Amino acid sequence: MKTRKYNHGFNSTAFGSVIWTGAPAPIKSPNEGGITAAEYAAASQSSTASRLVIRGESFNNSDHLNNTKQNLSTSEIPDVTSTYQPKSDGEPYSAITDFLNCTFTFNEYDLEIILIEICKCLGDNFSEVNNRFKGLHGWNNSLQLGDTKTFFAYGGQNNTAFLSIPGEACHMVSSWSNLALLIGEKYNGKITRWDGAVDDYEGLHSVDHAVKLYLEDNFNAGGKKPSCDQKGNWLIPDGSGRTFYVGKRKNGKLLRVYEKGMQLGAKWHPWVRWEIELHSVDRIIPWNVLLEPGKYVAGSYPKATGWIKEEMSRIKTLQKNTRISYNYLTACASLSYGKHLNVMLEIEGSAEKVIEKLIRDGIPKRLDLPIPAKNEGWDK
Repeated sequence: MKTRKYNHGFNSTAFGSVIWTGAPAPIKSPNEGGITAAEYAAASQSSTASRLVIRGESFNNSDHLNNTKQNLSTSEIPDVTSTYQPKSDGEPYSAITDFLNCTFTFNEYDLEIILIEICKCLGDNFSEVNNRFKGLHGWNNSLQLGDTKTFFAYGGQNNTAFLSIPGEACHMVSSWSNLALLIGEKYNGKITRWDGAVDDYEGLHSVDHAVKLYLEDNFNAGGKKPSCDQKGNWLIPDGSGRTFYVGKRKNGKLLRVYEKGMQLGAKWHPWVRWEIELHSVDRIIPWNVLLEPGKYVAGSYPKATGWIKEEMSRIKTLQKNTRISYNYLTACASLSYGKHLNVMLEIEGSAEKVIEKLIRDGIPKRLDLPIPAKNEGWDK
């Protein structure tokens, strides 16, 4: 699939005065490729609509994001009023956001405005809109934003909309702070799932270390010991990777500690990832998790995750991910086709002719990880 770049039609770099001047266009079928956010929204509402001038608000500070008690519904009473506290002296950028689901009150008449503003926050990689022609998680309609697995759904569900950004797309987000201000403040939305991840490249805090901490009751929360689970070959480790789980997803809080390097195909690689997954079950997930993810991961289990202090770099993680994946794919290609390449070389007479017969346009999906211009959308 070819990537297409679009201009959002903004004449301002702030939300204070956003003007869209694109003419509405018919909704294209999947075979015709994607369309811009504004094209989709305009076409879905009226084929004869006039040019739209959007007057938004200007977001210049994030003080309100520190308040963990937010109104999550149209009533004045919050659904829930509790959440765990971040580590006050933790390094804000010692973790990365690796998954985000959120919902907010939605009026279909505002579809064009919402799509334009969300794509503005997320960046150019999300500006191509593809109609999936089906619902998602109970919403009647769903769109895919860009050539990613980022989905926007609307229609039904008590007049709400749903935005889901998976880990593979999180590194492309232009500004987490703008997204938090837009959905959390302007649209009065709530986070329903957030994943924060810490990468230990040297494996100093291994899965075995996590098990030891668990057995020593360092994951206890309020005197109650959470459940645990394991995945992988723990009896006779074979280099394919193991995972240790603390807590349960259905209870709203799950920690995964897994051998990331081995998961990517590098046997006995030391890289370990600690990943906390939060759901809005009996807790409010504050929007500040997007701005200071390190403090919230470190504060999730203070006795077990208090070591998380060193500032992380999404770029370094992407580079390591790409290097390991490249070596793995190269080994797979050698094992599967190495002998056939010898035969081809004999028949074709030169490496250049062999390459000419085999080469294809594009990049393997697991290597197609563009380096972000900013470090994980942190506006530092």
